[in-house]
Amino acid sequence: MHWKVLTFLVCLFGFLKEFRPSEAYMSAYLTGPWKNLTIEEINNEIYPIWTYAYLLWLVPVFLLTDYVRYQPILVIEGATYIATWSILLWAQGVLAFQFMEVCYGLITASDIAYYAYLFAMVSNEQYKIITSFTRAALLIGRCSAYLTGQLLVSFNLMDYKQLNIISMVSVSMAFCLALTLKRPSNSEIFHSKKHDENNDKTGSSANHESPNVQKPTFKSGILFLWNELKTAYSDKSVIAWSVFWAFASCGHGQVRNYIQNLWEVITSDDQNGTIYNGAVEAFGTLISFIGVLVFGFLPVNWSRPGLSETIMAMVCVLNAAGLTVMGLSTNIWVSYAVYSGFRATYHTVISLATLQIAKSLTRQRYGFVFGVNTFMALVVETLLTVIIVDKVGLNLDVQTQFTVYGGYFGVIGCLFISVAFYTVYKNGCSCRVASDKIYTVSDPKPNPA
Repeated sequence: MHWKVLTFLVCLFGFLKEFRPSEAYMSAYLTGPWKNLTIEEINNEIYPIWTYAYLLWLVPVFLLTDYVRYQPILVIEGATYIATWSILLWAQGVLAFQFMEVCYGLITASDIAYYAYLFAMVSNEQYKIITSFTRAALLIGRCSAYLTGQLLVSFNLMDYKQLNIISMVSVSMAFCLALTLKRPSNSEIFHSKKHDENNDKTGSSANHESPNVQKPTFKSGILFLWNELKTAYSDKSVIAWSVFWAFASCGHGQVRNYIQNLWEVITSDDQNGTIYNGAVEAFGTLISFIGVLVFGFLPVNWSRPGLSETIMAMVCVLNAAGLTVMGLSTNIWVSYAVYSGFRATYHTVISLATLQIAKSLTRQRYGFVFGVNTFMALVVETLLTVIIVDKVGLNLDVQTQFTVYGGYFGVIGCLFISVAFYTVYKNGCSCRVASDKIYTVSDPKPNPA
């Protein structure tokens, strides 16, 4: 199959799985007459399960994605989408929707297969273009879904349950398309000929057979990953951006997971008013996309000492202020506006983090670092969920949660401000020492006479 045809099919799969117009109204649907759940049940008993499930699924899915060569994970993702929306349409009760969140955790963990599949199928020359196409397909799918949902709701053409039926049809089509995709003949870690050659050269192979013989053993794959981990995180720049990625992604995940609950609380006194969740999500996706493009063309040397840390600190401080305002405000339009800005700054700076990490690593290690960073983000997010949201912890209401998230970003911002000052100070000292050495070497010797 030609790479262009394959890229089109994979992008179509990405578009279909993201075309879910009901997702912007999930909390409104669950609290409505269709499911009759309370906002407290959704916020403190159902939604937290997604964080735990995502963390539990991520490691086995990350390892198995490469071992089974990608395409089966795409099929599992499509099938799990169908299971999730089947529960949404026909199940009742808190327990059923907790199981739905377990399924949704598997879906989000399986996204890694979507991003990695084409890299195993095409040559190096197409890597840049397929990266752009696959990410664009997701953004177009989400934006189209949000706009479709908003228009259908605003003109009273469909209710929230009917939007879920459209979502069910779309993800079912994605599942059927995944079944037709070709499975790669090789993978990056467990079935890689290059990997086996490296094992033979380092003595990892017990029988020292020909390096051209593929030996897809799970044990050698794990050893290979451990060596990759040590190599990847030996770079200080990678460590700094990875720490930001993990903590910022954690905060973004919490906000995304509970933002609809906040909007439900704010608009609870105006049950007859139109909900503009879909329009806000579409607008946030659009300005995030524009922000990423503009940021990519700015003629700035992001490797300058202290600049990256300063950018990270500024974004965290802005997010801290915005989330605190969201938690305290009772005006839905203020919440909508701040949320759109929050999403735009997050996606823009995460794109910068991606670029800076990718510049320091090989493509193979970049994929591995992405998985490790996501895992670290989920560990922190799980701790936040247990302490702040879950019934076993503080069990805070959603508005108080957002003020806590504001404090969370404030602490991170202070940390990166300190790192920025230290980096600039250290670099200034290094420059002065270097200047002194140059002056000393160039200074003429005194005349002995």
